[in-house]
Amino acid sequence: MATTYTWTITGLKKAPSLNGLDDVVTGIKFKYKGVDSDGNEGVFDGAVPVGLPDSDSFIAISELTEAEIIEWAKANHPVDHMQEMIAKIIEDKKAPKSDDYTPTWVSDEDRDEAPRPETD
Repeated sequence: MATTYTWTITGLKKAPSLNGLDDVVTGIKFKYKGVDSDGNEGVFDGAVPVGLPDSDSFIAISELTEAEIIEWAKANHPVDHMQEMIAKIIEDKKAPKSDDYTPTWVSDEDRDEAPRPETD
């Protein structure tokens, strides 16, 4: 089964000043989502540091695109590991190892949000 992966940048860390440059990205927060051909999905939330900036190729944070930041994240975080984790999440959704269950004798006030059995 083929899985399609997408990156979403959820935040950045920045240094006000670093190596004589202003507003320097120092870290990236992201979500890496995989969806299999049956529509099952798994999400890996991650964060990755960014190396020291090079003044010759520095891009101001306000001019960076999501695509550029995604490329930085890809270069600094192993996708193989994330894909393995996502595959496990999807597999666990398809065949859960355990489910929550609340017995009928637990009061509504005391119960978690677990489903109750149907009674006749």
